[in-house]
Amino acid sequence: MEKVQEVGRLAYSVSEVAAAVGVSSRTIRSLIKSGDLPHFRLGARVLVEVEVLRQFVEERTKKGGTDHV
Repeated sequence: MEKVQEVGRLAYSVSEVAAAVGVSSRTIRSLIKSGDLPHFRLGARVLVEVEVLRQFVEERTKKGGTDHV
């Protein structure tokens, strides 16, 4: 019998991203609309890959958090 490897979470919804970062869903949608936060659609849902979100936060942390939305 083949072992099934468990896959962790691959993407978050806009509201989940907002909660994880500590901002509003509106702010996340604004970042997506401006092209600053890469995303993909699955049906009507807008999703952000976990690794993309990590990179997004790391980049802004390295800049000293000087970006304004």
